[in-house]
Amino acid sequence: MSLRYKALIAVVVLVALLTSFLVVSSSALFEEDARDRINTELFKDQRLLDERITAAAEVSTQGMRASAADQGLLEFLSDERYGDFGDNLKPFAQDWRTNAGGEIAIFAFDAFTAEDRHAKELAKVNDDLLYVYFDSEKEIAGKRRDELINDPELKRFMGDFFKPAWDAGTAENLPTSKRAVLPVAGKVYLVVENYLWVSIQRLEPVGVGVVMTELSSDWLQRTGGEGEGADEIDKIVFAGDLVASSTLDGKGDVAQQTLQMATELGAIRDDGKRERFEFELSGETHLGIAFSSKLSPSETPHRPGFIAFKSLEKELAPFNDLRNRVFMIGGGLGLIAAILAYFGAYLVIAKLRRIQEATGHIREGKFDTHINIRGRDELAKLGKAFNDMTTGLKALGMYTHDTLAKNLLDNPELLNAPSTREEGSIFFTDIKGFTSISEGMPAEDLTSQLNEYFAALGHALRESRGYVDKFIGDSVMAFWGPPFVKEGDYAVRACETAIASFKVAAELRERWKAEGKPLFYQRIGIATGEVVIGNIGTQTKKNFTVIGDSVNLASRLEGANKLYGSEVLVDERTYELAKRWVLFREVDQIRVVGKTQPVRVFEPLALVGGETASYATEYSRYEQALRHYRAREFNEAVRLLHELLELKPEDGPSKWLLAVCTKLIEHTPEGWEPVTTATSK
Repeated sequence: MSLRYKALIAVVVLVALLTSFLVVSSSALFEEDARDRINTELFKDQRLLDERITAAAEVSTQGMRASAADQGLLEFLSDERYGDFGDNLKPFAQDWRTNAGGEIAIFAFDAFTAEDRHAKELAKVNDDLLYVYFDSEKEIAGKRRDELINDPELKRFMGDFFKPAWDAGTAENLPTSKRAVLPVAGKVYLVVENYLWVSIQRLEPVGVGVVMTELSSDWLQRTGGEGEGADEIDKIVFAGDLVASSTLDGKGDVAQQTLQMATELGAIRDDGKRERFEFELSGETHLGIAFSSKLSPSETPHRPGFIAFKSLEKELAPFNDLRNRVFMIGGGLGLIAAILAYFGAYLVIAKLRRIQEATGHIREGKFDTHINIRGRDELAKLGKAFNDMTTGLKALGMYTHDTLAKNLLDNPELLNAPSTREEGSIFFTDIKGFTSISEGMPAEDLTSQLNEYFAALGHALRESRGYVDKFIGDSVMAFWGPPFVKEGDYAVRACETAIASFKVAAELRERWKAEGKPLFYQRIGIATGEVVIGNIGTQTKKNFTVIGDSVNLASRLEGANKLYGSEVLVDERTYELAKRWVLFREVDQIRVVGKTQPVRVFEPLALVGGETASYATEYSRYEQALRHYRAREFNEAVRLLHELLELKPEDGPSKWLLAVCTKLIEHTPEGWEPVTTATSK
C-alpha cells in the first residue's frame, strides 16, 4: 500500500474521530446554550407579563379617575331626589367598566348614604360599607356573584382603602385609587378601586368603585411574549396551592401537577421573587420560573402568582435530529469525499458566507454594506460586482424610501400587485410660515436647514415603521398600514410619531436659536380610514402611494391647526383606535372643505404613562367647557376657559373657544349649531 493511501486512510480516521468528538462535546454545549436561551425567554416573558399587568392597571386607574370626576356621576351622588339607586347606577357602572377596560364593576357605599338613598344592600363589606350594585361584561348571577362579593380578601381590600378617608371625612390627602392582583373566589383578578365622592372640590367620600379583570387563560394568551419560541411558553396563574387559570387548555391536571412540583421544589417564595426550577413532566424535562406580580400584596393569604415553563426536549430536538444525521452520513465514501473536498470547499464557503451575510444586510436596507474578497477568481469578481450593486442601491435609496425598498425585496410580487383597499393612518405635516422664512434666507442655507429638519423627522418616522410617501416642499406625507405595518396599531404609531416629532423639533429649535437661525414650528394632521394602496404610474416609472378620502381629510386637518392654534389634530377613527395608549382631548366638530358631514377632531396630548394624570387634570376643563358650549351655556364655558388659560396661557384651542363663546354671548345667530365650518384648505 502506497504512502499516499496510508495518509488518506489516516486522515479519514482522524477526521472521523474528530467529528465524533465535536458532535459529542457540542451536545453538551448546545444543551447548555438551550438552557440559557430558555431561561432568557422565561425571564423576558416574566418581565413582559409584569409590564403588561402594570400597564393594564395604569389604564384602569386613569379610566376610573376620569369616571370618578364625571359631572353626571357627581350630580347623581349629590342629588337626594334620586331616592332608591336601583338601575340608576347601571350606566355609571358600565362607564367605569368600559373606561377602565375591565370585566366587572362593583359599587359600595357607606351605610348612611345607602340608607338615605334606600339602596338595596347586596352584601356587607364591613360595618361602614355596603355593596349596592354589581355589573359585569358577561352575565354573572346567583352563587358565583355571591362568592365574588362575599370574598374576604376583596372585602378587606375595599375596607382598608375606604376606612382612612371615611374616618378623616375627606380623601384630599390620600391616594384616590389603589390597584392589586388578588385571589377572589377561586380566581385571580386585577382589582382597581377608586373613591366615590359627592364633591370633587372637597373629595368627601361616600363609597368605593371597583373594577376587576380576571387574569384568565385568554388574558394570558393576549399578553404572551413575542419573538421566536415565545408561543411554546406555557403559563399558569395560581392562588396558593390551586390553579386559577392556564394556557394549557384541557390539561388542568398537568397544570396542577406543575404547581405541585414548583411548590415541592421551593420555587413558590413568600417574598414573591422569581425563582427558577427544573422538573420532569410527561417524560420530558421542563425549565420553569415562578413569580408574583409587583401588584400582589405580600400579606395576602393564598397569594397569587404565575408560573412560566418550557420543554427542554423540544428546544433540543433540532440539534438531536442534526446529530443523528451527522452520524448516519459520517461513514463510508461520503465521509471520504467530504474530507477530500473539505480544504478546497472551506475557502469557497468562507467567501460565500461573507457574500450571504452581506446579502442579508442588503435585505435589511443597509445599503452601505461592502465586502472585500481578494484574488482574481470568480468569487473575487462576484464580490466586486456585489459592491458595484450596493453602490447603485445606495444611490437609488436616496430617492426611494428604505421601508418600501425592504418590502419589495421581501415581497417582489408587490412590483406588479394590483391596488387594494386597506385601512391605515395618514400623516401630513408642514412648517408654519415657511414661505415667509424662505423669502429671507439664501437658497443654500434654506436647503441645508430644511434637510436637517427632514433628517430628524425621517428618523422618527423610521423608528415607528412609517412609510414616507412624498416630500412636498416643506411638507411631508407619511403612511402606516399594510404592507408596511400589519399589526393593526397604525393609529397608535402615527400618534406616537406626532408626539415624538414635536420633541425632535423642539431640540432643533434650541440649537438653531443659539446659532441665530430661523425656527421651524410644525402643524400635523392625522386621519385613519380605508384608502387605496398600490402602484401608480407607467411601466417604467411608478410611485407606490395611497389615495382616498382619508388622505384628503388628513391634509385638511393639518390646515385646520391654523384655525384652532393647535399643533396636531386627528380624526375620530384615529382617536378610537389609539385612546387606550394615547391621552386625547376633543377639540371641536368641523366641516372641512370638500365634506358635508362634520368631523370630530381630537388633539393627542401625551402617551399614557406618568404624565397622563397631570394632563387629564389640566385639560379636563376644556372638555367641560366644550360641553357647555355645545349646550349653549356660553357663560359657564367662558369661566372654565379663563381658569384653564391661567394654567396654560398659550393653549391655542382654549383661546379659540373663548373667542367663539364671547362672540356668541353677544349674539347667537338663529339656527346656530356647534359646528365650525372651514373656509379654506
